Amino acid sequence: MCPISWSSIGAFALLFQSAFGFELKADAVQRMTAQYERKEHCLVFEDQFNQFDLSKWQHETTLAGGGNWEFQWYTNNRSNSYVRDGVLYLHPTFTSEFMGEEAMKDNGKKGQGIVSRAAQTIPIMVSCERMSGAVSGGNYINPIRSARIRTLESVAIRYGKVEVRARLPRGDWLWPAIWMMPKYASYGTWPASGEIDIMESRGNQYYSHGNISNIGSTLHWGPSYDLNKASMTHAEAILSEDETFADRFHTYGLEWSAEGLRTYVDDKTILQVDFDEPFFERGNFPRWSMNPWDSGDIGAPFDQEFYLILNLAVGGVNGFFPDAPHKPWSNRDPHAVNAFWNNRNQWLPTWGKGNRRAFAIDSVKIWSAEEEC
Repeated sequence: MCPISWSSIGAFALLFQSAFGFELKADAVQRMTAQYERKEHCLVFEDQFNQFDLSKWQHETTLAGGGNWEFQWYTNNRSNSYVRDGVLYLHPTFTSEFMGEEAMKDNGKKGQGIVSRAAQTIPIMVSCERMSGAVSGGNYINPIRSARIRTLESVAIRYGKVEVRARLPRGDWLWPAIWMMPKYASYGTWPASGEIDIMESRGNQYYSHGNISNIGSTLHWGPSYDLNKASMTHAEAILSEDETFADRFHTYGLEWSAEGLRTYVDDKTILQVDFDEPFFERGNFPRWSMNPWDSGDIGAPFDQEFYLILNLAVGGVNGFFPDAPHKPWSNRDPHAVNAFWNNRNQWLPTWGKGNRRAFAIDSVKIWSAEEEC
């Protein structure tokens, strides 16, 4: 892990972890971000959510758990994704209210269409059928229904700018995210073709590994799953005391060019990565590993088109929610989803009332640095 330092900028206490192991001071951040602010951008996508325009947004419908064995069932249902008063809500509901708790726990077979594997060239059909079987020692069907939407079929950019004005959900084990995946798997399967996490957070009020006052930005990259060097390109921002990202709307953004990228919240830089050396050299990978980016630019894999994803996940066992006291499941438990649901009396009271438990998105804007205005 790189060294981290505390800096105070505006109303934020920003925790910087640089890609190169040096501390980012406020004046350095201003100098480095100036080059991106000078770039000309053309607005190619905008949604103010006067209605839910499904020609702009595609739903991913799956029980697969997002690759992290999360506990939600992503649907295309207006109880989980809807527009109200100019705001898009990604709203978690209970599977038991949809199919009955008995069916959710046992003998409630539920097939659920397709999921597009994130780093594939085109959407592909994958098996996504679950059979609840708690009585016979199996697992419940995913107990939370939620939504994940993307712009894969409407817009993708290589270099430019993204801004999402959003208010985060309040509630233990809720996992909102604003992120981007490559339109084509130009350099291979994840994480070889890259992933840009503009913002991720946890809805917990009290949790030792991050809470609703804490957001993070990450780049995922590496020749293979076990050689993902995301820890080298990760940074976090923490609000000042007594504030949370669920209190009001903030603007989460990305500025990206052939020279590098930065993520920010309300114009305050979170993550800054300059493309000043090839990522294979940056990662100091083992000699036996193959370089998937040999044919790319110096910024590869971040030199190709990416599309935008907005989602609200719940729980999971990949380590985003590390085990800690009072966590209702263990990441090593093969029946973690059952433990999560069985202990809902612990987390359900923390979920916000009404739309406050939802991921609220007020607007989305995407600019391209390569399109003619």
